[in-house]
Amino acid sequence: MFTGLVEDLGTVAALDATPDGVRLTVHTRLAGELGPGDSIAVNGVCLTAVDIAPDAFTADVMQETLRRSSLGEAAPGRPV
Repeated sequence: MFTGLVEDLGTVAALDATPDGVRLTVHTRLAGELGPGDSIAVNGVCLTAVDIAPDAFTADVMQETLRRSSLGEAAPGRPV
């Protein structure tokens, strides 16, 4: 459960189009603490980690979420 604590400021590494939205890759020092299926809040949106690397994670973001949140304005290099 998300506690509301901000533990890190990540950076958008990539946004790759999918049929249902985008696959978002975020560089963060917290990636090593995540496992596939873990929840992580990004700009107030609860996302599910799909793939994990030592310094980044990816999550699928649906079109509706992109329309209704600030993630719709995400771009590579931007902080999240």
